[in-house]
Amino acid sequence: MNTSAGTVSRAPIIGFVLGMLVALCIGVAWLTIGSPLTWPGAARLALQERRGEEVYNANCLACHGGRTGGTIEDSPPRHNANGHTWHHPDCAIRTMIREGSAGIFEEKRADAPQMQPFKGTLSSDDIEAVMAYIKTMWLPWQRDVQAGFTKEMCFDTN
Repeated sequence: MNTSAGTVSRAPIIGFVLGMLVALCIGVAWLTIGSPLTWPGAARLALQERRGEEVYNANCLACHGGRTGGTIEDSPPRHNANGHTWHHPDCAIRTMIREGSAGIFEEKRADAPQMQPFKGTLSSDDIEAVMAYIKTMWLPWQRDVQAGFTKEMCFDTN
């Protein structure tokens, strides 16, 4: 734009650049912390996962191992991406934690170690936290497949 003195005004260019910088900052913040509408739910899940890690480390780690190692054939099974826990819906995992090996309906191998029930040791909140933590050890596609099993096979919410 020309002024009366014959110079070009830089205000529109500066405004455009500042607008783009603000949009970029908002985009980076959105990608970093997520949608402001979903972030509190994500924060609650992160707290639950941390609590689950504490409970898991105190009650499960010695037998089931941690984030790495193991194979799908280990007994007791690994709960990480190498194991087979993700092949089961939430309701079956919840029952196994609560009731131990006695709570499963499939044929048990005679040489397999038996899992103790945790219904008198862990609260429902502890069990849900452990399950949330276990899922952090799975690959994204494993979480997706397991969520499908849960939706298809579980008729209760707890």
